[in-house]
Amino acid sequence: PTLKLQEKLLAEVDAHCPLGTTPTLKLLTPSAMPYLHGVLYETLRLHPPVPSDSKEAYADDVWPDGTKIPKGTVCMWLPYSMGRDPSVYPEPEMVKPERWIPFTAPAPQDFPVFQVGPRICLGMDMAIFEAKLVAVSLLQKYRFTLKPGENEKITYAPTITMSLCNSKKQDSHNLWLIPHKRA
Repeated sequence: PTLKLQEKLLAEVDAHCPLGTTPTLKLLTPSAMPYLHGVLYETLRLHPPVPSDSKEAYADDVWPDGTKIPKGTVCMWLPYSMGRDPSVYPEPEMVKPERWIPFTAPAPQDFPVFQVGPRICLGMDMAIFEAKLVAVSLLQKYRFTLKPGENEKITYAPTITMSLCNSKKQDSHNLWLIPHKRA
């Protein structure tokens, strides 16, 4: 499945931003490169940079669904679990970039990868652009495979930010990819 996903992504890169083309904001929009955008959003859905978070209400508040939050209440949410909710994402463990095509921005409270409300990440749009820029720049020149045996070792460390490990003992944060030069 991962190789098929990569092949679709390579085809989109070759068609819309081939080698020799400088990726620009305009070339990397969701409408110009929908599969790339879908892959990024699936990645963020399944592997949010901050898998759990909490905040304390400094004043009485009301959530978008009408829930009243008294001052001093500590609210915790789990973007990692929210991205795996089958009532929102059918077959949540499957990587399906198509679920984001055509792209409709999810409500921040439903997809809190970049926080919500007054604390929403000011750099969200730049981060999304930079992730696409790096991905396209690499995919113009390379395709990637995991080092043999690496897939079975992948796990995550329970830290503030999502940390990839290639050891169940969590003593290594490496992921060994093999770049293959494209013809």
